[in-house]
Amino acid sequence: MAETATPTSAATRTMSRWHEAIGNLIGTQHGAIGAGILLVIAIIAILAPVIAPYTPLQQTSQSLAPPSWRFLFGTDNIGRDLFSLILYGARSSLMVGLGAACAALLVGGSIGILAGYFRGSVEIVLMRVIELFQTLPVVMLVLCAVALFGSNLWLLIAAVALAIWPMEARLVYGQYIKLREREYIAAARVADLSTAHIIFREILPNAIQPVIVQVALDASIAILIEAGLGFLGLSDPSRVSWGQLLFVAQDYMSTAWWMSVFPGATICLTVIGLNLFADGVNEVIDPRSTQGMGGLQ
Repeated sequence: MAETATPTSAATRTMSRWHEAIGNLIGTQHGAIGAGILLVIAIIAILAPVIAPYTPLQQTSQSLAPPSWRFLFGTDNIGRDLFSLILYGARSSLMVGLGAACAALLVGGSIGILAGYFRGSVEIVLMRVIELFQTLPVVMLVLCAVALFGSNLWLLIAAVALAIWPMEARLVYGQYIKLREREYIAAARVADLSTAHIIFREILPNAIQPVIVQVALDASIAILIEAGLGFLGLSDPSRVSWGQLLFVAQDYMSTAWWMSVFPGATICLTVIGLNLFADGVNEVIDPRSTQGMGGLQ
């Protein structure tokens, strides 16, 4: 009976810890505001076809119309409703931001784990690779990738992830360097647990918390990179994105201010939300750094 109760009790403890962590995060001022902003943006991105009064390709008879009750954010140069375009653009921009951050975590985290846990030539070679990519200018690397392979959304995600993964790798590497010599890891080795068990079950749960902060920051960096590429006309032309709207607005900044102000404000709000969320997580992880609530245990 005790054996059958163990998995259930372990799952219950895990859920309880996650509920406590979420409660602590919401209890911090920065975390609550950031999570609220991100939740609203995620909802409007998912429900864009329901909320948006027009489709992205639908044109009205009024081009360059200023904000009004009919067109909340005005219309663009070909009569498309800017409010609807921003709602649909949230999908592409969030996909690039979150997709690139998760891909960077997968690639950089894997390399950081290998470099941080294993000694000798493995650590030396992988660290040289990380340092090589860190010396490359991020924007130039993304521009070269887009120029060579095109501006398809998925290729854009891969290009941005390729530029930011060293940050994840260095952070995970530092965590594994710090944790691999702890007493409970030595005890796990003495108990003849497998290397995979030690890496993923013993070290990873204790190393993942600061990584969450970096993922949120990487997502904001990826959104800014995508906006910059869109501003240069290098985003996916088949999808609406906030950067693409800024590219169109360049020729109308003096005559139709709303075409640049509202997409730019949306990008700023999203980046602020991600940074506030990261600050909130950091407060929970390290309560000594701020006056936040307690830490993740």
